[in-house]
Amino acid sequence: MGGNVRLVLALALLPFLLTGFLKASATPFELSYDDGGHDYGWSDFYPNGAAVMFSPPSPAWRITAVKIYATCILRGPSSLFYVQIWDAGLNTVYSEPFIFNRVFRNATLDWYTIRVPNVVVKGVFHVVIIPMFTLDGPQLWLGVDDDPPIANNSFIMDVDKHAPLVSLNASSGRPGDFMVRVVGEPTEIPHELRLASIELSEKETIIVFNYPGEVKGFGARLVRVNGDHVDCNASRVTGGVMVRVGESGFLNVYVETPRGEVVGVGLRINASLRMLYQALHANYTVLKESSEWSSRKLETLSRENENLKTQLREWSNANSVLQKQVWTLMGNLTAKEQRVSELNSTVGRLENEKTILLILLAAAIIVPPAILTFKRRRPWK
Repeated sequence: MGGNVRLVLALALLPFLLTGFLKASATPFELSYDDGGHDYGWSDFYPNGAAVMFSPPSPAWRITAVKIYATCILRGPSSLFYVQIWDAGLNTVYSEPFIFNRVFRNATLDWYTIRVPNVVVKGVFHVVIIPMFTLDGPQLWLGVDDDPPIANNSFIMDVDKHAPLVSLNASSGRPGDFMVRVVGEPTEIPHELRLASIELSEKETIIVFNYPGEVKGFGARLVRVNGDHVDCNASRVTGGVMVRVGESGFLNVYVETPRGEVVGVGLRINASLRMLYQALHANYTVLKESSEWSSRKLETLSRENENLKTQLREWSNANSVLQKQVWTLMGNLTAKEQRVSELNSTVGRLENEKTILLILLAAAIIVPPAILTFKRRRPWK
């Protein structure tokens, strides 16, 4: 009974003891699922890639190398294939292109080691090999081990959409384990690069990532929708990194810590978002021009209104002066009418007096002859 309890406790403590041992030893070692025996080869055109999911024995894991069992037919012009590392959410934390003829020997099936610059991941992660198969260029074939037990951790991924297409698990039509191994060691849990802001302009997308720790170096790379890559303009800002991107694709941003470890984050720069922005910007431009025209029209109308107000004030003043003159004239006219009335009264009185005088004059003319006649008649009495 006591032995069973000790065994259970030992098994329960094994992960912690193992982690402590690994941290103490700090010696890189391999994580793998294949048995080392190659059964068939796999390759495909972009955007398909081979992905293997790993669960490291510690909360944080420093990846120093990726090993693949493969063969490559070197022909045609020199070209590239990709090695990427994704986190548990299938987001890119590391992406690097490699030249075929600098990694592989022509048509030689073997294990090849690809150095990785101390990429740090937390928890489950994926190693993704993108062969970029072409008919007239180098052809990379990746080994597959189909011997049981199948680990159920190998997938064919659409690396453009970051989505699994096929699982090579035990219940699939062709189960197997991609012969991909990862070399690394436990490390301290790193600070994270976190998206802080996104700003769209007419020509570029400006993205800021926060990083609270010290930074020895940094950079950004965009994988275009056709699989090509381009380095992006990255600059250090207070508390993080700012990246300017003028295209669409999948962006990988990384910082290098003072310990030489690389912490990365991935973000899709969507073409539809930029198209939407351009449409909004076009509408904004139209509205802005319409607003400016309306503002100019409003200013013109305002000036005309001020002119009309000025004219109205002038007309009002002139009207007030004219009204005063009219009232003065009306007062003068009333006075004159009164004077005329008085004169008319005087004229009437004078007319009456004239009439009386005429009557009296007429009477005066008639009376003397009558008197003369009377005097002449008196002698004959």
